[in-house]
Amino acid sequence: MTPLPHRLRWLLCLFTTLWLTACATPIKTMPPESESGIGPFTSFSARLIVIEPARRWQVLLDWDAPTSNQGTLRLTHAASNTVVEFRWQGADMFIRDSSNRSWRPITPAQLAAHGIVIPPARLAEILLGHMPADFHADGPDQWSGKQAGSLIRLRWYADNRKLVMTDIARGRRATLIIQ
Repeated sequence: MTPLPHRLRWLLCLFTTLWLTACATPIKTMPPESESGIGPFTSFSARLIVIEPARRWQVLLDWDAPTSNQGTLRLTHAASNTVVEFRWQGADMFIRDSSNRSWRPITPAQLAAHGIVIPPARLAEILLGHMPADFHADGPDQWSGKQAGSLIRLRWYADNRKLVMTDIARGRRATLIIQ
């Protein structure tokens, strides 16, 4: 048997390496219990529909969060022409609205007082596909966990790109429909 020419051996080795790596199973860097099957969504427009015991409202939402540690969120209420913007960097959160254009710091407790029990950075973590450790799976595409003293249930509808967040104690439900 005659030896293969150098180039042919090299190409054969390259082909074999590519074939073996194509067959390999990728290594996951996260434990399976923290993967949610949501997203990853880093930048999108959506509708947010909120139903409370005494009222309902809807806003347009523009989201930009490349990581859970930083991002911006803009809510536009078409009927009142009100705009509210959030931005966060690490643990620091800021808010401004159409009546006051300067950025002001805001705390998770202040957000909770306005009915926002999942801070934007935590929501970004969820939308990037990582379910926080304090949420546990209740079934396929369903989780629950305590946030700001309330039991929160999450339900993901992949076909509609819809996330339903329910605050059980306060009887509120927010539906995020990603467009």
